[in-house]
Amino acid sequence: MNNDLNAQTRSNALLSMEGVAKQFSGRDRQVVALQNTDLEIFAGEFITVVGPSGCGKSTLLNLIAGLMAPSEGTVRFKGKPVVGVDRSIGYITQQDNLFPWLTLRDNVAFPLELVGVPEKERHDRAHSWLERVGLAGFEKAYPHELSGGMRQRGNIVRTLIYEPSIILMDEPFGPLDAQTRISLQETLLSIWESTRSTVVFITHDLTEAIALGDRVILMSARPGRIVRDDKVEISRPRDVFFIQSDPQFRRLYDEIWQDLAAQVHEHANH
Repeated sequence: MNNDLNAQTRSNALLSMEGVAKQFSGRDRQVVALQNTDLEIFAGEFITVVGPSGCGKSTLLNLIAGLMAPSEGTVRFKGKPVVGVDRSIGYITQQDNLFPWLTLRDNVAFPLELVGVPEKERHDRAHSWLERVGLAGFEKAYPHELSGGMRQRGNIVRTLIYEPSIILMDEPFGPLDAQTRISLQETLLSIWESTRSTVVFITHDLTEAIALGDRVILMSARPGRIVRDDKVEISRPRDVFFIQSDPQFRRLYDEIWQDLAAQVHEHANH
């Protein structure tokens, strides 16, 4: 591919990383978290990222979010370098981060309050989103009165309610039990099918990565770099409860797992 075509591809991407590296300086050494990272993400894609612990997955998200600057290379969002936090980029973490002094409805509506949306409109929109994820009737509950899965549903829709252009998700279902996790995967896919938001989803779970993603990005052991970028050829909508029976799932899982296992082994021997 020539340079002009490369530039055109990047210009069409919603988000791109070009030659990105990130180093952290400690008291007695430097740690290279990411190196030689090139990535294009297009509007409406659901991208999942897997890799061994400490391979730079969260660093990747923090660079996209503008929470830190790359040591080398450029991160571009909508064609412009990322130079700080942008409200068009939503970020959902493992922790629900709901405010304990606000009701669930007011937590979900809080981003709309920040931008001056009138109270009735933001409460109506919060109710609509809560109903959509099975939380109707819990609008006046406080976070401590809700289960972990319910709080994380609230956390997700608090980001979705203001319609960011891209949503970053850092292992949002990691702390949850298996049944709740699959239920939330199903909920997330249902929402994504209707909104077609652009999602970058970090996970340690290869099954989850394939079940959710349009593409699965595999990162190496530290220093992190992209070693695979696989398209998931499983038709949508998907049934996350039975996706493992799909022959395309088994084929892709086995292919990626060989390389993932090698990276995990390399990480363990560092």
